[in-house]
Amino acid sequence: MKQGANKVFMFLDALPQKQGSGANLRIYSNVRAYLDLGFAVELILITKDSVEGHASGDLKNLVLTRVVGAGPQSSSMMGRLMFRAGWPQKTAIEYYVQQHPIIMREIGSRFQQAPEAIFHLEGEAMASALPWLSKGMKSLWSLHDLPSTVSEATTRIACDAEARKPTLAEIREARFTRNAERLFARHAPLVLCIADYDETRLRKWGCRAVDYLPLSIPDEDRVLTTKRWLPGGKLRLLHLGSVGHLPSYRSLEFILDHVWPRLSAEAHQQVVLNVVGTADPENQRTKRILSKAAPYANVIFHGFVPDVRPYYDESDLQVVASTDASGLRTRTIESFAYGLPVLSSSVGARGIGRVVAGRDFIVADDPAEWLSVFTRILNGVEDLPGLALRARKFYDENNSRQAVAESLANSLKRHLDVRLDRFEVNSEAADLNQPTSRTSS
Repeated sequence: MKQGANKVFMFLDALPQKQGSGANLRIYSNVRAYLDLGFAVELILITKDSVEGHASGDLKNLVLTRVVGAGPQSSSMMGRLMFRAGWPQKTAIEYYVQQHPIIMREIGSRFQQAPEAIFHLEGEAMASALPWLSKGMKSLWSLHDLPSTVSEATTRIACDAEARKPTLAEIREARFTRNAERLFARHAPLVLCIADYDETRLRKWGCRAVDYLPLSIPDEDRVLTTKRWLPGGKLRLLHLGSVGHLPSYRSLEFILDHVWPRLSAEAHQQVVLNVVGTADPENQRTKRILSKAAPYANVIFHGFVPDVRPYYDESDLQVVASTDASGLRTRTIESFAYGLPVLSSSVGARGIGRVVAGRDFIVADDPAEWLSVFTRILNGVEDLPGLALRARKFYDENNSRQAVAESLANSLKRHLDVRLDRFEVNSEAADLNQPTSRTSS
């Protein structure tokens, strides 16, 4: 076997965690899949400032290298001009991604050590290296959300809230991110997407190979509890996610602006909305949501919690009402794994491969549909236990640890010509050992 043939170098700016953001869980799922397939994995965490914490302790035999340091203190005039013009030349990339020179250095040194290894670039900052990597490198871009999607949606929300048009700076950034992500896609030997609809877009941009890679949940083997549904005749709704985060904000905005005001007085006594996630009172979007919720005693903010699992156990339905920029897929998949039915908008469920509305979750887009779902549930017409079982069945077939490992193996074999001696999931890849960690600068 050639040097590095069973090695994965994963470059990232966030750690794999069992609890946290969708990106943290996505990284966890990816790392575990590599370990399950028998790869040796080194995480190269590249950040401007020191990041506290460790990779999730149940991921066995990881090497974690922390690279802390800023890029150039000042960018070139040419880089700034190219950025403003929307041309993703190397100088403009270095202006936009400050860590770019460090990323290139860390990738280059490891390619010299192990040219047959897989170079996994997690997120758009790490993917900024793609146009300048060696053609023979087995590199891939793990795509969570396209930067232009996030940038444009953030601008729309800001413009709505402030009753204004996009600024010149916002227009420039959106234009540059659109052009940059297309450049990255054209140079990527493989892109792995968390949203199935990104496959079509990237192929149109000239991406050589793109696959949908599903997401698994860390503790999927957890035994589902015997739930007491609607105790005391009350429907307990769960809304997960940082209140100021773009998709969560849009979701809560829709519920509080269009659904909650239409609930009857009786319904307000029967339905309670538990909001779990960071609620920073200094964040402008959070302030707007807290203000909208103030008149309603049946909207309860719990803030950040270290473990969300008890809230899954004590809820009847998770609600995902995002109307702009999907990004709540992780919570929906987690809900499926934990056997909690989901009520979602069409936008909120976009991107989950093979999911079927009406079978795996309840879909509702306008306020009347949301109210109708609540009425059916409270009247005993909607079969929540049956929906919970179907959701779990969907997870087991499409998003389980086994399914993710098999999907990753197929992508590596087809597109990067990676030979795998073993295809079955290695359940011993997870235990309670902490990964090895070292720091460089």
